Amino acid sequence: MEVRNNLSPNFGMALRIKPEAVDALKRMSRSELETIEKAAEKIKDTQFWHLEIGQDGKRIISSPFADKYAGDTLAFKEPHDEFLTYSALWKGTQGLGYKEGDTVSGAIKFENKEAAMNAYKDLSKYFGGIEKDAKFVKYMDDRAIAKAEQNAAERAEREAICKKVNQMFEKYGVS
Repeated sequence: MEVRNNLSPNFGMALRIKPEAVDALKRMSRSELETIEKAAEKIKDTQFWHLEIGQDGKRIISSPFADKYAGDTLAFKEPHDEFLTYSALWKGTQGLGYKEGDTVSGAIKFENKEAAMNAYKDLSKYFGGIEKDAKFVKYMDDRAIAKAEQNAAERAEREAICKKVNQMFEKYGVS
């Protein structure tokens, strides 16, 4: 059975610097710029989630699914199961029941509680800044990839079942 991913991932541009960010970046120190470059390197292969730098150097964590969170506003709750719960300020589409500036919550599902706890500890070691945002982007992207692969596998299984039923009907069907 072949598993195909029909989503169109976007490799190679996980860090996106908008034109209005250039002046703010020019005012940063060399070490701040190096930190941004290191973060960009860590997330360079993400497919679905990105980190944008915009007006005044403000960061936005975004996905192609209209989800956008203000960078440096992430908070996490210690997990009690396989879900790592987070909250952040919303910067995404307002038609989803949120308006810009609302605090929204979500969760990242991991394989088990231990994996969620490891991610929590990993993210908690940063007090904010681009490193924490980049780690979050990576975790969100890993989850989106896993979901896309699971959906593709389920579609392939449904297609295989339909094909099998059609073959059986051709062989054994009556009119």
